[in-house]
Amino acid sequence: ARIASLIRRYTRFNHQAGAVQKLDFDGLQIDLENRSVTTENGTFELPPKEFDLLLYCAKHQGKILTKQQIYEEVWGEEYFYDDSNIMAIISRLRKKLEVNPSSPKYIQTVKGIGYRFNKEV
Repeated sequence: ARIASLIRRYTRFNHQAGAVQKLDFDGLQIDLENRSVTTENGTFELPPKEFDLLLYCAKHQGKILTKQQIYEEVWGEEYFYDDSNIMAIISRLRKKLEVNPSSPKYIQTVKGIGYRFNKEV
């Protein structure tokens, strides 16, 4: 199962010929090649887990992602109901990306379920 997960992530996130190298949203640009993010607050090179979590959410924009889905895809491990890692990274991302972190524009909380990357952005 772990090997299958690693292969899936490798093929999903690895550069492919003709693949998009940047994702653009209203006020947010994710550079896949340089693993950096540009917002109104500036350009950031995010730590690996922050970048991977942001990228996973952005690639599934508009969909509600459970904490279990996020953990298993980003960490590549089985989820054991420990969402403190996810919550901490989401909080750090919001502080870096959002103009007003207490009213997030990009990664929104869906109470009791998980998170959603706002596709209206």
